[in-house]
Amino acid sequence: MNTQLQVLIALQDILLLIRDSKDPSRKKQEGRIGFKMSNLKSLEDAQLGLEEQLDPDILKQYNRMKQRYGRVVAPVINAVCHGCFVTIPSAIHGAEDRDKKLYRCENCGMFLYWVEEQPILR
Repeated sequence: MNTQLQVLIALQDILLLIRDSKDPSRKKQEGRIGFKMSNLKSLEDAQLGLEEQLDPDILKQYNRMKQRYGRVVAPVINAVCHGCFVTIPSAIHGAEDRDKKLYRCENCGMFLYWVEEQPILR
């Protein structure tokens, strides 16, 4: 998998954790089941560290997407972008280098990563 994409995925996970730890009701709910969400500073430090690993152009695109949608990265399952649920063109979905290059959805603009094909339930 592309290293920039790995950083984007980790960054999205950190952002969700930061958002959840700032939400009082979510924090209380997580506390009831045993999760302590008290170290916001370390999450923010991890976010900054990950942002420093990104290429400046990708970081700019990332920040724009984050402001607009909140999410930046979406999985592709069975050739469908799970950011907007539009089918990915076969030229991209079938590309041999899809795990080595950074692709964005032509419809929603999210950075894409592929997961193993799932059986379609009928």
